Amino acid sequence: MAFLKQGSQFLYSNTSGDIVGVRDNDGGDQYWLMGQYQPAYYKAAPQFSIAAAASTFTSLTYEADGANVRLVSAGVHDIAAGSVGHSVYVTWAGGTGVNGFYAIVDRSVATKLTINLPHVAGLGTPTVSLVNSDITIVTQTIPAQTMNIGMTMELDLLVSCTGSANNKTVKANLGSAAWYSQTIASNFQSLCVEKKACVLSSTDVLTNALAAPGHGTATGANLILQPSGGVAAAQDLTIVGSIANAAEFLRLEAWSLKINGA
Repeated sequence: MAFLKQGSQFLYSNTSGDIVGVRDNDGGDQYWLMGQYQPAYYKAAPQFSIAAAASTFTSLTYEADGANVRLVSAGVHDIAAGSVGHSVYVTWAGGTGVNGFYAIVDRSVATKLTINLPHVAGLGTPTVSLVNSDITIVTQTIPAQTMNIGMTMELDLLVSCTGSANNKTVKANLGSAAWYSQTIASNFQSLCVEKKACVLSSTDVLTNALAAPGHGTATGANLILQPSGGVAAAQDLTIVGSIANAAEFLRLEAWSLKINGA
């Protein structure tokens, strides 16, 4: 039930006191659709490209290449000239180096890779992202109490990559649960994902088959996600890529996550 306040055409809830509708001039009551939970929306258009070195590019040290850091190995990196400007993920141990993505500046020496990082002493021991390894491109924290029973979610991804028969894999995880994973091969150069899900309970989220990028039929069965801590806990959405060939790239053009109120 709702009531009118003197001098107002707004309808107020008898229980919460919130405005829930309006009374028309002809005396008809119009109620607004009110959700129990508030929606949430996260998005970005990073247009961010990753590369990965060959599995032989290990046991790294570093040296100066002008003002930049040059990673050095006894093994070759196999990164192609076209990957200059793309980014590799570098992890530093035992020094002041900061883990993160660094753009490739030069790859002309087969066993050396120059990255966009100012050279200083004491950065530590580096390792670099390699082929066939998962590389986390995006981490988006979804605050606690954002997802609730009855809410729906849609994850949209737009990806481009080298067109070849070599595998490029795109994944998305909701906390500890794998939400999406698909390998791009057969000379495809783009991928559009529209992944839906519905919160069934405090522990379960229903989605379609793991490798299904969106609506339509799939050979795989629907999937129940059970992120650690339950759906009401804070969860990280992670978008992950991997590359099978060091001469190629994977590019996340844009992404969004919509969580609709119930």
